[in-house]
Amino acid sequence: MVAIKEEGLIPIVERSMVVIVGRRGCHMNYAAQRLLEKLKAYPTMHEVSEEFVVRMTFMRILGRTLRGDDKILAAPLFPVIFIGGKLVGGLDRLIAIHVTGKLIPMLKEAGAIWL
Repeated sequence: MVAIKEEGLIPIVERSMVVIVGRRGCHMNYAAQRLLEKLKAYPTMHEVSEEFVVRMTFMRILGRTLRGDDKILAAPLFPVIFIGGKLVGGLDRLIAIHVTGKLIPMLKEAGAIWL
């Protein structure tokens, strides 16, 4: 995994077929990576700083509080997966797309696999 500044994320996502952005040492990054590698799609792995994670978490909590839905449980912010330059979501979304049979066509369309 390579540390990046958050403003440098957009060019990386646009250049790479599959990108996983996550916290350093997070087991969910590894799970997402292993799932994609089993499908022969080799993601580019990047990590964000802890300061960025804290800032994003604060902004998310503040936004939920201002909207009045602060009692709703929220999914973790990281890892975030991009395929073909498009946001897929977190690990839960990646698994859901795989279970429904949409992940392999999505990876083919992005040029990440050639099955």
